Amino acid sequence: MKRWIGKLFLPILELLLLPSLITAGRTFLEINHSSDVFQPAHLLELFTFETYKTFFTVVHPLHALGWGIIGFTILADTFNLFGLSEKTKYDQKESYGSHGTARWQTEKEMKEYYYEKDEKGWFLGHIKEDTFKLTGKYAVHAINNSGELNAQINIVGPPGSKKTTGFLYPGIFHIAKVYAKADEHADLIITDPKSEIFTYTAKYLQEKGYEVRVLDFIHLKYGDQINPIEFITEEKELMELAEGYVNAVYFAKKGSKSSSGDPIWQNGEILLLGALIGFVQQKYPNEPTFEKVSQLLTSEDIRDPELAQHLFKDNGITGAALELYNRFLLLEDKVRSGVVGGLAINLTLFAIDGIKKITNKTTIDIKKLGAKKDKPIALFIFMPDKDLTFSPIINSVMTVILNQLYKTAYLYNNKLANPVYLLLEEIANIGKIPGLQQMLGTMRGRRIYPMMIWQSLAQMKERYGDGWEDMLSMCDTKIYLGSNDQFTSEYISKTLGKTTIRTQGVSNQERKSFMDSSSKSLSYSYHERPLLFPDEVERFDNNKFIMLQRTRHPVQMYKVQYKYWLEDHRICEEYPVHTLPTFRNPSEQTESKDQLVNQDIKIDDKKESLESKDVIPKKDEMNVSPLSPLQLSNNHEDDIDVVEVGEQDIEIENPEGISNDTMEIDHDSNKEAANEIDVEINWDELLHENKEPINH
Repeated sequence: MKRWIGKLFLPILELLLLPSLITAGRTFLEINHSSDVFQPAHLLELFTFETYKTFFTVVHPLHALGWGIIGFTILADTFNLFGLSEKTKYDQKESYGSHGTARWQTEKEMKEYYYEKDEKGWFLGHIKEDTFKLTGKYAVHAINNSGELNAQINIVGPPGSKKTTGFLYPGIFHIAKVYAKADEHADLIITDPKSEIFTYTAKYLQEKGYEVRVLDFIHLKYGDQINPIEFITEEKELMELAEGYVNAVYFAKKGSKSSSGDPIWQNGEILLLGALIGFVQQKYPNEPTFEKVSQLLTSEDIRDPELAQHLFKDNGITGAALELYNRFLLLEDKVRSGVVGGLAINLTLFAIDGIKKITNKTTIDIKKLGAKKDKPIALFIFMPDKDLTFSPIINSVMTVILNQLYKTAYLYNNKLANPVYLLLEEIANIGKIPGLQQMLGTMRGRRIYPMMIWQSLAQMKERYGDGWEDMLSMCDTKIYLGSNDQFTSEYISKTLGKTTIRTQGVSNQERKSFMDSSSKSLSYSYHERPLLFPDEVERFDNNKFIMLQRTRHPVQMYKVQYKYWLEDHRICEEYPVHTLPTFRNPSEQTESKDQLVNQDIKIDDKKESLESKDVIPKKDEMNVSPLSPLQLSNNHEDDIDVVEVGEQDIEIENPEGISNDTMEIDHDSNKEAANEIDVEINWDELLHENKEPINH
């Protein structure tokens, strides 16, 4: 209030005095040249309405001078009051650029970059708030974009940041919709932590012509089966598969990328597992399974140091498998024994019936992914979100799928006939995928487009160690849906860059008395500032995301959420998981009595094929070699025992209640019978029927 009174005082005083003074001046100049006209008494006589009326209505040079004085005073005070007001926020002056040029993209730039005619690519979001609709026009990172950026996307977002509803669901719908109108198909590989993605998108994918397949590592009974070992065609893949499995086991157990002790144990297990996978590939070409690896590992041939020395050579194993095994044999006896025991424990997953059924055969041909075919494939990989128990097996599956994509691309001049989109939700739960860091450098040329989704950059660093930044650098698009941890927040802040800001300095000289005038002066200076400080990153609007792309300024864009829980927003009906066919469903199996998978049991040098289902040798008439252990184990359930031969089980009565401990059959029993014949038994024909791939 005092400030206003001070500013009004001088104009009011001028308005009161100037009319009288100007009138007196006119009298002095025009009529009476006596100074008496300026006497106070005469001036008081001029304080009349007529004087003021004449001053403001009659045009005269002296009147104009008075008007100018009054007007200047009013303008000066007004400017002082309002023109030099203090600002409440700094000015961003990235164009000045003295301390940095970082800035956000304008709406015009976003429309130019992300609303192109070619919509084949990754769904992003929108420049305005919206919910996802199939008819909507949204921002897309096109495969063939104007900036020639690759289509490898790294997404970071903590729980609750709308990763699934804001990116995965819209992304799946977008790809299916766009490629349905195109002259080529696009295959999808989707990791599904809770099987919800399948539930709310599978029907739509089927409507768009997709062959929907499922690998179920949650319930262990629905959908398809895959034997990773069947797809190993190169020797280096032995180590890749073994490395991925063992490292994932150690991470799941210890919560870190390596054990806290001597790495010789972990490395030894990788050597041995790679060697044993190669062994079953060469020894059992018709049924090379992890279950057989597990059985071989617990046999005397591995446990006995003397037998172990000659196992591979005696069975004609060659190549990389033999080399890996020989390196394993170089370990000291105690270390070797510890490695065998450790790996045996780490392969106990294959004692689970569901895991054995999933991995003992293949009903989905992953060689079709990216290849020419009539219908595109959408492969959902269900995996638990509450623990990492099955991550070693999922890791093995992902390893062979990625390797197979490269092999398929080789058949088409190193470029897949149809693009493959990888939507890897909760990729950290898969464990460290062998070779992924190197593959990211060549995926673009193969038409493999990955979207890797993490909860934080710290999680990415934990899984891939020092290679995490290299992996990040090979993704031209990085999307941040939010941040809860300091490491991620600081990294985002640093990557967004610095900008130049202009700040205001204000200097006020207040009046010392009522008659004094006050003054204010402003000064400006330029400084450096991050586009966002780390704490601002953590407070960033949850309805928006930050996107960083090579060669372009960063983007703020709205997440477009698919609200499947609202009936009027739902695009397709649900596909309940429990309605999927199971492994044990006879209606989904095709009998094949003519096609047999033989299981050899060696008895000296002679063989006889038992083709009749009535001919099953008695257990006391067989001399079984160490390579095909015949074991009895009591489960104490209705006096039924399980005879394990290779990978097959036979139930027989056990009225005597054999001990729960597993018993090895005496290899020296009935030597006379052993010298006369060598028996080959087709256990698959006797016990099981083949099953064709499941059509969903």
